[in-house]
Amino acid sequence: MLRAVLALVFSLSTALQPALAAEGSGTSAAAASSSATSGSAAKLGKLAVVDVAVGDKQLLLGQVVSPDGQPRVGVRVAVTTHDGRYAETKTNDQGAFAFRGVSGMAELTGPNCRLPVRAWSGGAAPPSATPAVLLVEGSVLARGQRRPGPFVEGFVARSKALMANPVFVAAAVGTAVAVPVAIANADDDDAATP
Repeated sequence: MLRAVLALVFSLSTALQPALAAEGSGTSAAAASSSATSGSAAKLGKLAVVDVAVGDKQLLLGQVVSPDGQPRVGVRVAVTTHDGRYAETKTNDQGAFAFRGVSGMAELTGPNCRLPVRAWSGGAAPPSATPAVLLVEGSVLARGQRRPGPFVEGFVARSKALMANPVFVAAAVGTAVAVPVAIANADDDDAATP
């Protein structure tokens, strides 16, 4: 396992050498960079947040591969940050991509795959943090959600429509105000006389 991770890191660093060199010179890199963060990952069949060490430059590196491990060239990869920022890029000829300015929670989305990530900058990354992420095409996982069924879906849809009706909302607010006032006014018992 450790050898596989080290091989991935080495292949990503080799694949991203031109992108990082272009970034240092201020030109656009083949693996486009952006200021966004977000992602989701699979770990032993469960959706888990992946800790990624992005360094001081906040550069999130990754690679998209097919289920058989072949790099996916020219596929779109997107990142959505915890604050809603969104950025998109395409992978280079080795399936590598990079996003600049990423920190905190984010979700990476690729071709039929998602990966939640927590990007750590500087020396704050935990020892288990990886220097790059691997998106495997077709590894979309659900977070333990199941469809509630047509009855519940219909009830929720009708409830949303009812709550969007301004007449219903006005009646509910009026009732919420009128009932306590009516109770307070009805409580006019005379005090007991000695």
